[in-house]
Amino acid sequence: MTAFTNIGLYSPKQAERLIGVEADKIRRWLMPARSSKEPLWKPEPQALGAEDTLSFKDLLELRAVAQFRRHNVSLPVIREALHELSGLLQRDYPLINPQLCTDGQKVFLKALEESGEIAVIDLVKRQNAFEEIIVPSLRAGIEFDAKGDPIRWYPDPKDTNIVIDPRFAFGKPIVMPSHMPTATLAQAAEVEGSAAGAARAFDVTQEEVERAVEFEKRILSGALLH
Repeated sequence: MTAFTNIGLYSPKQAERLIGVEADKIRRWLMPARSSKEPLWKPEPQALGAEDTLSFKDLLELRAVAQFRRHNVSLPVIREALHELSGLLQRDYPLINPQLCTDGQKVFLKALEESGEIAVIDLVKRQNAFEEIIVPSLRAGIEFDAKGDPIRWYPDPKDTNIVIDPRFAFGKPIVMPSHMPTATLAQAAEVEGSAAGAARAFDVTQEEVERAVEFEKRILSGALLH
């Protein structure tokens, strides 16, 4: 499992729980054995020999695809834009990019022209498009490194002590500052009968257990999925 230490590791069902995209749909989009079409991209863990598994970057890219779909951007347009963006930006996972926006039908990249003015380039038709756009919150809660790669995600806008970081717990949600998985603490609270009991069992603060329990409840209810 060493190869997966820093990239995160999620089954489609675990990804569904975190980003609200059905596991079957994830498999259709990314796993050719489950679909007659080519995958939108090849998930990172597959290159390391893990089938039916996603990485942290895959998770966030799927989240971006889902947000475009919610803005009524069709899957064929997203597929073409992924192809265009990958070549234009010379990088994998191009939808995890602060310059992306959508008008509801096409996927665009904001680019600075030589004049310094913002040009909105239609990635599908390769034409400048200056119509009014809707900018989805693709980067909401995501922290990037100097190269523009995502390194951390705060999935709960109401609690920044809940973190998803691929370096810890294989990318499962953890609570700070103990870095304990929220699912572990929530389950312990249920077994022990109280947050205080779970806190004693794992040598963490009662507040951390309470935060973990609240987060797990919000995930279960779908309150964080939008």
